[in-house]
Amino acid sequence: MSHWDEYPLYGSYDVVVAGGGTAGFAAGASAARCGLKTLIVEEMACLGGTSTAGGVGVFFGFERGEETENLTGIVGDVMRGLIQKKGCDGIHTVYCLGLKAMDVPAAQYNDDLLKIVMDEIVHESGAQVLFHTRFIAVDMEEGKIRHLIIHNSKGIQRVASKVFIDASFHASVAADAGVPCMQGNTEGELQPGTLMYKTGNVDFAQYEAFPVSQRRKLAAEGLASGDMVVNFLLARQLQNTTVFHNQTRIPVNPLDPENWSEGERVAREQVLRVSKWWFTNVPGFQDAYLSSISPVMGLRDSRRIVGKFVLTGKELMKGEHYPDTIASSSYPIDVHHRDGKRENTLIRPAAGVFHVPYRCLITREVENLLVVGRCISADDIAHAALRVTITCMRTGEAAGRAAKAALDAGIPVNELDGNVL
Repeated sequence: MSHWDEYPLYGSYDVVVAGGGTAGFAAGASAARCGLKTLIVEEMACLGGTSTAGGVGVFFGFERGEETENLTGIVGDVMRGLIQKKGCDGIHTVYCLGLKAMDVPAAQYNDDLLKIVMDEIVHESGAQVLFHTRFIAVDMEEGKIRHLIIHNSKGIQRVASKVFIDASFHASVAADAGVPCMQGNTEGELQPGTLMYKTGNVDFAQYEAFPVSQRRKLAAEGLASGDMVVNFLLARQLQNTTVFHNQTRIPVNPLDPENWSEGERVAREQVLRVSKWWFTNVPGFQDAYLSSISPVMGLRDSRRIVGKFVLTGKELMKGEHYPDTIASSSYPIDVHHRDGKRENTLIRPAAGVFHVPYRCLITREVENLLVVGRCISADDIAHAALRVTITCMRTGEAAGRAAKAALDAGIPVNELDGNVL
């Protein structure tokens, strides 16, 4: 008997997903669509994580050649839901850092409408969601998770399940269950966080007419004066005269609560300073104003599990294809450095596409655990390409299907042959 048994049992499920972010949302909806009794536990008040509460505003991670009308699975449902609500106009080409050699397929969207689209998809799937609820521990027995321990306004409770999916943003379930994890690059350096913000009343046509070479020169002047924190100007138009910005850089370790807390404060300080400089110096922003700041900082980096297969940057660059491939993408290796004065490291996969195998989602240590999103098993270079939203969503959808396949076969998810997916 475990000491956790003294706490009330909230319920028993086929699948419990810890975290309702981009990957967790897809995992929960996928499992429920397969007919599995599913619960998603999410600490915020909405699904989507960084893609909604983080205010990112753009989907990256599509495979080159994908077209809006041909998208399948949950990604297709999300895109169609947004388009129907006039919150997205489909996949278009964007240029990373304004570089013509770094064209990638992407889709800009209204992050508030995405919350509603995700709600609808999960509700229609039959999955249950517990908002304002946080995972706090696992109850283990002989290499298997018995219960997810949660906390909300009712206090501490436990949830039983046959399969657990870790979409917790920090691989927190896996770490607590004893799965070995990696963090940062070979020197332990993590990619910085970014707090997104929006400005209104922008003359975006005037901004677009401002040459990229002049934008870089102006950004350098802003860095020199201490008003800017990155060496480029990034503004993407949403709807009407509203623009969202990726212009803050916070060296932060989310596994250090004090450091993370201070980082959120510093991020808001940066937003105020940087946005004021834009209004004074950047063409098209003379009459603009700061309209909103995202509630939470977006984090590019945290724990990554050491799974049954570790995807390396070398394999990703070669475009290695695997029999158990569950997601493919054309997004480049994209390393943001802690010092915003340094240019991002951008490397396009040599094959133009890379693939993610199912074995990156499973571990040797825990038989009934799947890990999805940016915490899957990969080195720091591969992680820098697969950490974006569409790839995360597709790993989540694959995990939901894997849970169904394993339960039907009567085998642990970490013994499932991913080829069936």
